[in-house]
Amino acid sequence: MPKESACRKCKALTSGKVCPICSSTDLTSRWSGLIIILDPERSKVAQMLNIKNKGRYAIEVS
Repeated sequence: MPKESACRKCKALTSGKVCPICSSTDLTSRWSGLIIILDPERSKVAQMLNIKNKGRYAIEVS
């Protein structure tokens, strides 16, 4: 499995070179924690973290 990077802008995880959520190329391999959002409209955690799209996100990004 390829190493995933986190977007510094929206914290989405990706194995590519471009963020699938915000299209940013500002990615880092220095991240920790993982949260998976399945239903951002009903998720209290997604609302607290201001996440609008379903997907895998890092909790902390360096």
